[in-house]
Amino acid sequence: MKRTADFTFAVVLKQEQANSGTIVSFSNGNNRYLELQSSGRRDEIRFHYTHITAAGEPLMRYESFPYRLADDAEHKVALTVSGTEVQLYIDCHPLYKRVMHFLPDRNFSASNMQLFVGQRNSNSHYLFKGDLKDLRIITGPYGYLSQCELMDAQCPTCGQFLEYEKTLAKFQQSLLSLQVQLVAAENRITHLEKCDCKKSCLIDGTSKDDGDIWDIGCSQCKCESGVVTCGPRPCPEVKCKHPVLEKGACCPKCLKNCYINKKDYEHGDKQILGCRNCSCIDGNMLCDMLQCPELKCPPEQQLSVTDECCKFCQGVDYCSKGHACHTNATCLNLNTKYTCTCRSGFHGDGYECSDIDECAQQGGLNGNHCHLNTRCVNTFGSYVCECVAGYRRLDKFNCVEVDECKSGEHSCHEHADCSNTAGSYHCRCQPGYEGDGYDCKPVCNQTCLNGGECRAPGVCTCRAGYVGESCEKDLDECATGVHRCKETTNCVNMPGWYYCKCKPGFETKGKDCVDIDECYLNTHSCHPTARCVNTQGHFELVATVAATVRSGAASNCRLSCMFEDSEIPDGGQISPRNQPCKVCTCSRGVISCVEPPCNCSRWQERGSGARDLCCPQCDPKESCQHQELKHVTFRSGEQWIYQCQTCECLYGEFDCWRLECPPLTCDNPLPMGRGDCCPRCPDDMCGLENATATIGSGGSGASLPCLYEQHIYASGQTFKYPSRECATCSCKVS
Repeated sequence: MKRTADFTFAVVLKQEQANSGTIVSFSNGNNRYLELQSSGRRDEIRFHYTHITAAGEPLMRYESFPYRLADDAEHKVALTVSGTEVQLYIDCHPLYKRVMHFLPDRNFSASNMQLFVGQRNSNSHYLFKGDLKDLRIITGPYGYLSQCELMDAQCPTCGQFLEYEKTLAKFQQSLLSLQVQLVAAENRITHLEKCDCKKSCLIDGTSKDDGDIWDIGCSQCKCESGVVTCGPRPCPEVKCKHPVLEKGACCPKCLKNCYINKKDYEHGDKQILGCRNCSCIDGNMLCDMLQCPELKCPPEQQLSVTDECCKFCQGVDYCSKGHACHTNATCLNLNTKYTCTCRSGFHGDGYECSDIDECAQQGGLNGNHCHLNTRCVNTFGSYVCECVAGYRRLDKFNCVEVDECKSGEHSCHEHADCSNTAGSYHCRCQPGYEGDGYDCKPVCNQTCLNGGECRAPGVCTCRAGYVGESCEKDLDECATGVHRCKETTNCVNMPGWYYCKCKPGFETKGKDCVDIDECYLNTHSCHPTARCVNTQGHFELVATVAATVRSGAASNCRLSCMFEDSEIPDGGQISPRNQPCKVCTCSRGVISCVEPPCNCSRWQERGSGARDLCCPQCDPKESCQHQELKHVTFRSGEQWIYQCQTCECLYGEFDCWRLECPPLTCDNPLPMGRGDCCPRCPDDMCGLENATATIGSGGSGASLPCLYEQHIYASGQTFKYPSRECATCSCKVS
């Protein structure tokens, strides 16, 4: 099934009436992956499948086909999926053909994928009651022909067409790649076509091959594609400070060195020897007597200095006359000159000073004096002693330990315990929470459904509109009176919210419900012998003048009702077609329908063997278990919401069907969030929230408090709803 876009479920079956069961299912734990199901309660066949969104999230979808398969008769059933097209065949007759809006996933990537026949999963949900035989899963196109060989075959199938599209897309991609390569090849060929053949050079009647190199005087020439280019001849490297280019030579060379007083001097070097200025010229040292500067002080203030050729004046500020000391050095005046000394924190000869890394040495003049629990950090010209983590500064060189747990200077989560350690601390999540201590999340053994979140150990915080230990139950705002529907509307409960539906006799116009004139539209139930008079939200019957004249009294005006093409006498009752649990009563030409309350005492009188489809709640013995929550059970007749489907328990079996979303009365509905099943319009800020909500503790015993949004409230305490200023909540321990 992975490698083909076409597959078929084919089976021969006989299903008991009113049974809702799975024919075949691929399941991943509690979740369906692919499933074929028949509901005898709602007379429909369902194909459930998984679609992978662009974000990579699995999304459950299903197609529903109205058909009564559960009739205790044998049928051939074939459901063919071809790409995004699904077809249903019953007894070799094609009944439905649809295009699905989402492509079913067929990667079967889950590690615990299982195949079940006659039930959905290992929890024995949706048990099929009846006979199942000749069940086949056929891959490839035309799988339905295995049951019905004489049926026509579509060519190509939607799945084959989808494969053709994929192949064409690959071909187009390959063609595009070849086009790119062709353009690159053409560019290379064009470049090569511009290249000339190698040409020789002719100079002074002599032919030179392409690439030949020769010298002419101090120049070097080269033949390149028939063109001669010349430049200076390259010279060997000379290893002296003062090379000399002699007359007629092309390259400079080094002259002889001088050797004086056991020391070599290169040609061109100058040096003061004794009291003479000397220069080395090609191996000969030529010297002249040193010329002393004229002194501007009297002879008695002139002094001679050992090893100096000239006299000096006393008390001269050499530093102020300019010096070459480094920026991080100090200039000091001497008798005959100045000297440079590097400042503290630097070392060198005074003319070049570099930073001393005091952190490289402990103690001493050029070392650091940081004590324990500190870290030496070198700075430019100095150092600092930084405290290690968990310690606070005492003085310039010492640090003392800090108890982060007592001081509150820790990063432990609010549901973690802090333990002080030497120079640090340790965080550990409290019982009922898990994590690294810095981020602790509550541990919930149960699953939080319908967008609920685990906010405390074993406690689910439910979204507004849901209740229950696992948020599995919808809060019926209509039954509890927590709604703001107008008198012209009926409150209709929805999963997690409600909406206001116009009452019979009214229709929706924008956000308002306006009266329907049944008389004008001829949608009333009055007998033709009576006259219809419209009222607000309804109509009334009055005797016509003609009837009075003909009979002499209004008694001949017939007060019966016309309902579903039948005449119902005044006071008569009838159940609508396909709605046996409703009772419609005719009263003076006006018919009204209600669903009467169940009288369970009459059911008990008939005995436990009798089953009333209109009052399933009267049977307390047979219940249904929730699909995921083992501890949650539902009574017969009770309904709940699961994965945006309405589920109903009926005599120990449950069935689920698509949740019908109400029509929208706004252009910009709210974005659907986690746990939402239907789009809805923005509510008045103080609409639903004005009512007082009751939040249960989820436990038993009067001493238990309420935990809500990570805050604890005592029984009977009221508080403001955290994110809705118009809402008031109260804690009620139940």
